[in-house]
Amino acid sequence: MESRESRVRYALIVQYDGTAYSGFQIQNNANSIQSEIEKAIKILTHEEVRIVAAGRTDAGVHALGQVIHFDMSKAIATEKLCISLNGILPADIAVKKAFCVNSSFHSRYSAIAREYCYIMYNYPYKSPFMRYRAMWVREPIDIEFCRKAAQYCIGEKDFASFCKKNSAGENTIRYIEYITVERMFDTLVVFTIKGNAFLHNMVRILVGTIVQLMKEGKSPETMQTILQQCDRTYSGITVPAYGLYLKKVYYPEEFEFLNV
Repeated sequence: MESRESRVRYALIVQYDGTAYSGFQIQNNANSIQSEIEKAIKILTHEEVRIVAAGRTDAGVHALGQVIHFDMSKAIATEKLCISLNGILPADIAVKKAFCVNSSFHSRYSAIAREYCYIMYNYPYKSPFMRYRAMWVREPIDIEFCRKAAQYCIGEKDFASFCKKNSAGENTIRYIEYITVERMFDTLVVFTIKGNAFLHNMVRILVGTIVQLMKEGKSPETMQTILQQCDRTYSGITVPAYGLYLKKVYYPEEFEFLNV
């Protein structure tokens, strides 16, 4: 019988457009990112593998820097792994980089932080290029308001007000290192959030609440009050999944090569 020690572990940085998928994780009778990658690996290596991701993104969510790992019985050159998998995978999934890692590496449990972006298309008229890529907001977005409101979420906080109600039973304390809000290319507004971990729908509810407060003419300080309530009913809308991107996963120094 083959021992676990004899297997070779690989880590991949993958990108995908989540529009056509039910999410990352395999589901019955639904197309997933995980199933497409596992099928591609089997075609290439003739091995059944189970991949593990740093984060299980929801239906419609995209990734610029998702990290996965898996084990195989035989070694394969990482450049060949990238080129070959990209030739097999559908056009909306790609391998950006591949690494051979030691067995102590775990894409999810070794991660120390994650960074997400939420993109809004801010213009009075629609754009076909932003469809399923960004949330369309017709009204002008006040960048300074968004920045001030976001600052109340920096640090270690209880984010029970900013997660799905069925997630509120778990530990809802998370640490947010920073939130930036930038206008790009005149019509795009990008929220970037880095934290140690995130609750289900946390980024989408947090961004939705900030924009809703702005539209309703509330003060940025209202974010602090909502946080203190620790109750989802006090926060705002959940913005659409298609504006959310898993930008980057961060790892400790021993896996520094993954922080690209």
